[in-house]
Amino acid sequence: MLTFDPVIEAFQGYCDSDPTYCAQLAVHVNGKRVLDLNQGMEVDSLLPVFSSSKGASAVVIALLVQREQLDLDAAVASYWPEFAQQGKGAITVRQLLSHQAGLPGVDGGFTPEELLAHDPLAERLAAQRPFWYPGSGVEYHAVTLGTLADELVRRVDGRKLADVLHEDVTSPRGIDIWMGTPESEDHRVLEALPPTGEEFMAFLANPPAGIDLGTGGDRLSSLSMPSGGLIDLFTRVNDVKFRRVGPPAAGMTASARGLAALYACLRHEVGGQARLLSDETIGQVSQIQVSSTDISGGLQVRFGVMFQIPCTPRWPFGTFRAFGHDGAGGSLAFCDPTQEVAFGYTVQRLPLPGGMDARAVELTRLVRESL
Repeated sequence: MLTFDPVIEAFQGYCDSDPTYCAQLAVHVNGKRVLDLNQGMEVDSLLPVFSSSKGASAVVIALLVQREQLDLDAAVASYWPEFAQQGKGAITVRQLLSHQAGLPGVDGGFTPEELLAHDPLAERLAAQRPFWYPGSGVEYHAVTLGTLADELVRRVDGRKLADVLHEDVTSPRGIDIWMGTPESEDHRVLEALPPTGEEFMAFLANPPAGIDLGTGGDRLSSLSMPSGGLIDLFTRVNDVKFRRVGPPAAGMTASARGLAALYACLRHEVGGQARLLSDETIGQVSQIQVSSTDISGGLQVRFGVMFQIPCTPRWPFGTFRAFGHDGAGGSLAFCDPTQEVAFGYTVQRLPLPGGMDARAVELTRLVRESL
């Protein structure tokens, strides 16, 4: 009989040692929820999950690939003709959606208003010359990847990415994630909180390599954020307007239950609905597309089609077959077919230096050991 006592004990240890710790953990094994833990909030509380939104966006892309609406090896311009400007006619869908297209931003930067309106930023990206020769390098498209994917979905399906996610994936299965959170769910939403104390002040004064907190001057990484940088984005996710739109790269709210159920439904029945994706489709989108160091920060990255793939020591969240995504606020969600695990974790207070919470990574290790 399986026992997850070490996972439960570790989670309780985090609660006991940190009075500010507010988090949720949900784990499915073989399609059944086996862990459902929370501290400092309700089990159905919703939190901004930042780039864990990209994992949900990737699910939509995978679904369109499975339906043969989207070909990963086709030119993006075959679906979106305006995209061919400035020498981008040969960029493939798989290059675009694995951070290799050279479009982490646009010349002069972009505003939050352009991001929320979608069309203005999509048009600027279509007209932008890539910042490197597509396929020759990789740089995390922190925000623009969502706009690029959304425009592709609109071109091939006629609906917004968020609408496909809701109508075809989450609503039929009762999965509690929201890309565009309606007013009816506002009472469950908790604000993302910054770290506390001197450690945070030191972090602001000297951020680690690859992290751009402000406008960043001419740094390539600064182009990947709206004007105001990461600090502005961190506060903006708590705005009602941002939450209503739910930009596909970073605007989702979710519970850990919802994140785990999303990844569980890819391979198993959830909510009385058959599994969403075939093994063939999962194999295509979870296959490593690029494994390298990013251009601006020299940090190790490994991507499938929109999904993060585990790499040590930076993203050690599963076996070589795992795929998912973390968020700047500390969230982590993924599927690991090796042990049929679907994992969802949310945390309210940003853990330094941002990205997947080290406590979540340790919990993933203990889950694997328990199995």
